[in-house]
Amino acid sequence: MILVTGATGIVGSQIVRDLIQNKYTVRAIFRATSDTSWLSDIHDSIEWAEADILDLPSLETAFEGVSHVVHCAAVVSFDNSNDQLMNRVNVEGTKNLLALSEKYKIKKFVHISSVAALGRSSNNSLITEEAKWVQSSLNTAYAISKYQSELEVWRAQEEGLPVVILNPSVVIGPGPWTNSSLNLFKHVKDGSPFYPIGSVNCVDVRDVSEAALKLVANEVEGERFILNGEMITYKSFFGLVAKAMNKKAPSIKINPSLAIFVASLLKIVRALTGFKTNITREAVILSQLNILFSSEKAKQVLGINFRPVEESVTWTCQQIADKTSEH
Repeated sequence: MILVTGATGIVGSQIVRDLIQNKYTVRAIFRATSDTSWLSDIHDSIEWAEADILDLPSLETAFEGVSHVVHCAAVVSFDNSNDQLMNRVNVEGTKNLLALSEKYKIKKFVHISSVAALGRSSNNSLITEEAKWVQSSLNTAYAISKYQSELEVWRAQEEGLPVVILNPSVVIGPGPWTNSSLNLFKHVKDGSPFYPIGSVNCVDVRDVSEAALKLVANEVEGERFILNGEMITYKSFFGLVAKAMNKKAPSIKINPSLAIFVASLLKIVRALTGFKTNITREAVILSQLNILFSSEKAKQVLGINFRPVEESVTWTCQQIADKTSEH
């Protein structure tokens, strides 16, 4: 029995789907407010467990008979004002899962982290699994929470729990529009004419799932693997999305200084009115960077052949269109 957290997210839902296809028995954690529609076609093949990773009693009932845990649940935000929520879910929630995994003698704990947990200390750099965390203004509250959650994973390993960590870049895959990386697609869908000057590292959700399933099945433990298919400029990425969605591509380059100024103003507006926006100072700064994350280790050890971003974007848009046509 494989226990999957965050099963209704982009990564979790694909992992659940692939586990089922590979004849694993899957128990998926969900909350009462979870949108399970993206798994509706295989809903009856999944054993659903209503639980919250912050609520130990409900969580413990989900561990009965479990051999492996794939932990995908996390709060993703590039708004530093959400730091307390991210600390609770990403750090405390992970601690709860690790404690129960140790108690129930789980055979392997597969932790889905993020390249953000590796830190960013300078622009135009190459980051591998050997990178050491460095305090930097480029590290967001999200990055800090993922780094701290990894510290808990390594601590559990020292206490005897078999663990592995996957560090995907921006995961491209279908799901509800509210899911994190789909904001990039929504940017084009909504007709925004602007694009930032930097680049984005992308990985296909099917490649992330393949890596997770290989690590469930093999004996590798105590290792981390960066999962990154390609680094591409935002202008080119938005162009691919526009082509796949038959929309107009953003054509106006964002002035970095002006963008940071606008983001700062919006932060004040949000504080006064509650107005929600994805344009934050942190997001603007990150969108100007050109940092490459190397996935050579995953290619060599796990044999992952990463899909090109154009294929990922086209497939994601098609999946969303097909899902939309069902309703």
